[in-house]
Amino acid sequence: MIVQEAELDPKYQALWKKALISAERKNWEYVIDQVLPIVTANVGFLDGRKMLRSAEGEVNGGAKKFSFGLGGLKPSSKKDPVETIADMEENVFRKDPFNLNANEQLFDIAVKMQFPDLAAFALETIRAGHPENTKNMHKLAQFYMSNQQPEKAASTYNAILKVNPRDMEAMQGEKNAAAQSSIKNQGWGSANFKDAMKDSGEAAKLEMLSRQGMTQEQMEQFLAETIEQYNADQGNIVIVKRMSDLYERLGQLDTALMFYDYALTLNAGDVALQRKVEILRDKVQEQKIADYEREIENDPDAPDIDDKRAQLAEIRRQRASVVISEAKTRVDRNPTDKALRYELGQAYFNAGMYGEALPELQQAKSNPNMRIKAILMLGRCFERKNMNDLAKTSLLEASKELLVMDATKKEVLYELANVLEKMGDKAGSLDALKEIYNTDYGYRDVAHRVESSYS
Repeated sequence: MIVQEAELDPKYQALWKKALISAERKNWEYVIDQVLPIVTANVGFLDGRKMLRSAEGEVNGGAKKFSFGLGGLKPSSKKDPVETIADMEENVFRKDPFNLNANEQLFDIAVKMQFPDLAAFALETIRAGHPENTKNMHKLAQFYMSNQQPEKAASTYNAILKVNPRDMEAMQGEKNAAAQSSIKNQGWGSANFKDAMKDSGEAAKLEMLSRQGMTQEQMEQFLAETIEQYNADQGNIVIVKRMSDLYERLGQLDTALMFYDYALTLNAGDVALQRKVEILRDKVQEQKIADYEREIENDPDAPDIDDKRAQLAEIRRQRASVVISEAKTRVDRNPTDKALRYELGQAYFNAGMYGEALPELQQAKSNPNMRIKAILMLGRCFERKNMNDLAKTSLLEASKELLVMDATKKEVLYELANVLEKMGDKAGSLDALKEIYNTDYGYRDVAHRVESSYS
């Protein structure tokens, strides 16, 4: 159902490219004019609809001024769903993008069309425009759960708890979503694994494993039983993955990685498992780096200190090389995926290759979901290259697009304050810090820096 840019008619591809340029220039009215005909003709072009809604929000100034009606549009059951959505885009969302009733109607239409991504987008739009509306967020979380997206459900329940920490339904929902996410990520919900459950006792062990509060003694006992099963059937990927997970939970990352690698040989086509191996290998190297750093700090005059420093530098080099290589491979497999471009840019940034990171992050900006993260990292790249004026421009751009003072905006403002301080703009730096101070007194060293400016 989702339509990618490459699948658009050439005339719409050309229009989309113009829209991206307009977005870069913050010509939001032009963005609306250019994207609106694309999404009305291509109901599945979700990236375009996201950019359109963002531009409409910029033009119309947020959710505060918007109504709850349908802006004069009368729903008609006789109309085709695609035609109805097009009418809503033209007659409601253009002037009232966060309209509560209109987005709920869009959600209902998308559900009937069996287009879950569009349905979720409608509720996420309400969430963006009405962040205190916990009723909508409950509906969104439940929708994510019903569509096997427990990670997003858990995140939504957490957002509810930030608004209302005493929401018992959200507390329980978050726990259930976290458990389902754990099961999903480890492949425990598959039919093959259920077939492997020989009796209710085995099922009970699985339930125990999925719980977050299992003690180390319980895990060690479960591991011993799993090792016996593995010795009896070393080709059973379900047992191998379970044993890998237990070793990881027990902190034995090297052993866990060994068994995850073996599981990958049993099912080389498992993309999720391959990604798990990559992530765990990075964790193992990170742990080795931390161990070396601790040893060097605790005994800087040790006879073999130079060797340890050399080994530490080599591990860091190898780690950066592997991460970049894996990210490049993923980009090569899917060069139009802007999220993968962001990952490659991040890998270059972490390796100190700021020039190489820039073009990847610039491409990632065109993905509405990655846009802010990409702009933030672009600002950091420019700052590392001592191109502070460009860093300032990027960070200001990100700050203006973030309408809510969440964790991301605090991070952007903090980076902006540091850049402005480097440029000698103490007043501007202090203003950025004060924005954070007004909402989060305990954020990093903001309180000290703001209060000391008055002494």
